[in-house]
Amino acid sequence: MRAIVVKKHGDVSQLEMREIPDPELNPGELLIAAKAVGVNFADVLSRLGIYKAAPKPPFVPGIEVAGTVEAVGPGLSGWTAGDRVMAFCTFGGYAEKVSVPAPFAMKIPEGVTFNEAAAFPVQYLTAYHGLFQLAHVRDADTVLVHAAAGGVGIASLQLLNPGRAKVYATVSSEAKGKVVLEECPRARVINYAEKDFAAIIREETGGRGIDVVMDSIGGDVFKKSWNLLGPFGRHVLFGAAAAVKPGTIAQLGALWRLRKMLAVFPLAMIDKNRTLSAFNLYHLADRPDIMTEAAGSLLALWAKGLIRPRVGLSLPLEKAAEAHRRMQDRQTVGKVVLTVG
Repeated sequence: MRAIVVKKHGDVSQLEMREIPDPELNPGELLIAAKAVGVNFADVLSRLGIYKAAPKPPFVPGIEVAGTVEAVGPGLSGWTAGDRVMAFCTFGGYAEKVSVPAPFAMKIPEGVTFNEAAAFPVQYLTAYHGLFQLAHVRDADTVLVHAAAGGVGIASLQLLNPGRAKVYATVSSEAKGKVVLEECPRARVINYAEKDFAAIIREETGGRGIDVVMDSIGGDVFKKSWNLLGPFGRHVLFGAAAAVKPGTIAQLGALWRLRKMLAVFPLAMIDKNRTLSAFNLYHLADRPDIMTEAAGSLLALWAKGLIRPRVGLSLPLEKAAEAHRRMQDRQTVGKVVLTVG
């Protein structure tokens, strides 16, 4: 089969299309013939060599896929060849075929395209786990969503929109702000390239601060957001986009930018009633029960029309390098998807 391989850590030139053996199908697994593959910032970090969970090169990146079931492993029931499926995978996604444990897979709802399905698992599981399984967002809360026009940002806005929590959303441009308002018309959009989000929120909350932060950035943004937390505030950290500047690949530079993150002391957290939750969706593969609970709730919301993935860019698998370049240069809105075949 064909697959995109990271030859060695570095820039987008290290992504190469190769012929590699088909994946093995083990008991309890599904073999999926891919139709679309989700692109995530974790893939960019893995290519650069600053994503700890990634395999050593050469490896096939990609942690979510949508397609049809080609074969069902021994010991499985409820699945048949031809089923339309979307799945979370622990790398290997940028390929024509992917094998995944059955608990990581979900059947694609009727009327949903493969591109939309490939945009669902990582973004929505991340947003749901952060907002509701960790931060336990309530209607009375104020919630700050960083990178609000990105994949997880849009998923978070869609999940928050039916509720009554006050939503603040940071973006880097006016165009991205318009996208945010399409997904959550009641959001208070702040262009952080022009204004200080922390100063605005302090003023508008009467100095109280924020209740919940969804943070995929880290670095200096983490520091400002953590200091913005009010009493009983919950900060959910699930990414480190600040480590990567547009066009930058130096690991030392990434480490320097992440050093801007404030040291968090447990006793100070107790004194101010603050909570820090950090997670990597990759490691939730060890807790399929958590993923299954979240997936069930999300599929119910999708069936009601309350959420739907927004694909902002679709390119063929052969253009994986272009997808990475645009994502690293902050030129994307919504989900980036690679089509297969």
